[in-house]
Amino acid sequence: MTRKGDFVLRQIADEYVLIPYGATAEKMNQVLTLSETAAFIYEQTGDAVSAKEIAKRLGKAYDMPAEEVQEDVNAVLETFRNYGILERV
Repeated sequence: MTRKGDFVLRQIADEYVLIPYGATAEKMNQVLTLSETAAFIYEQTGDAVSAKEIAKRLGKAYDMPAEEVQEDVNAVLETFRNYGILERV
């Protein structure tokens, strides 16, 4: 998977927001509010090669088996793809 566009992830109080900038801001006129888990998953897309690897990292961070979080990871990644934040490679 590859990130698509220019975004910056910021934590504001107890919320996470994904803000488009540059040319991406011209195409996408909205800021996305993310859960803590979705923000973690977004951060992992920078160097993770697969959804399975992200699930392993998320499971380790939250002390859970990767199998238990895989469905959530897949759903968040699909949402990112639908918003044009990620693309499949």
